[in-house]
Amino acid sequence: MALKNAIIPLLLVLSCLPLSAQRKVSADVEVKTVINGKVSTVTKSVYCTRNGRLVTLFRTPNKYIAVTNAKGEIQVYNPATNEVLTRIDDSMSSTTELLMLYLNGHIDDLGLGYFGYKATGTSRDGEYLKKVFTSPDTQKPRVEIVYENYLPIYCEYTSPEGKCLSRKYLSEYNTFGRFTLPLRITDITYGKGRDSSVVRTIYSSVQPDKDDPAYDFTVPADAKPMKLEEGAQ
Repeated sequence: MALKNAIIPLLLVLSCLPLSAQRKVSADVEVKTVINGKVSTVTKSVYCTRNGRLVTLFRTPNKYIAVTNAKGEIQVYNPATNEVLTRIDDSMSSTTELLMLYLNGHIDDLGLGYFGYKATGTSRDGEYLKKVFTSPDTQKPRVEIVYENYLPIYCEYTSPEGKCLSRKYLSEYNTFGRFTLPLRITDITYGKGRDSSVVRTIYSSVQPDKDDPAYDFTVPADAKPMKLEEGAQ
């Protein structure tokens, strides 16, 4: 009995490790977007470390490298021209990358806490757990997340007026060592009328705690400021 009582707390501790035990993780990513019947595809590799540093190697349709941190400080480097674009933009924070959220254990709220959201309601629907998250800013959407086996599988944003703004589906969960990740994410964003967009994100070649020089990439010191067209500035 004493052995059993000692093992149970240990199992509880181990059950909390999969989402926070890794120091870094990388993956290949394919992002396919459909808007007004037109399809575009972006392929990239992402390298996340728990300190918030994110290196993204974009492969198609254009080759460039982005280095981002949790503060939204971003450098976009074009190796073909040795030019770099530097910006600070909260929306570009590394915390918005789903791989980073799972690496740092922000599974329960899918990163909503970064934006001031808090859980304000919980309910059960059979085997599914549902949680409602709201922001102190009443003009921001209400968010509902549905969980299966305590992993988020569905997320819905609803406007203060009750209109569904977007839906997110997370599926094909896989465990790599002690790291668990949904390999397929589908985002549907509803616009005006029948206007909407669908984004499908597929993760593959997930590598937790495997060394790769890409993690340490830094923009060359002699990189020139990137010249943007007047309309893009």
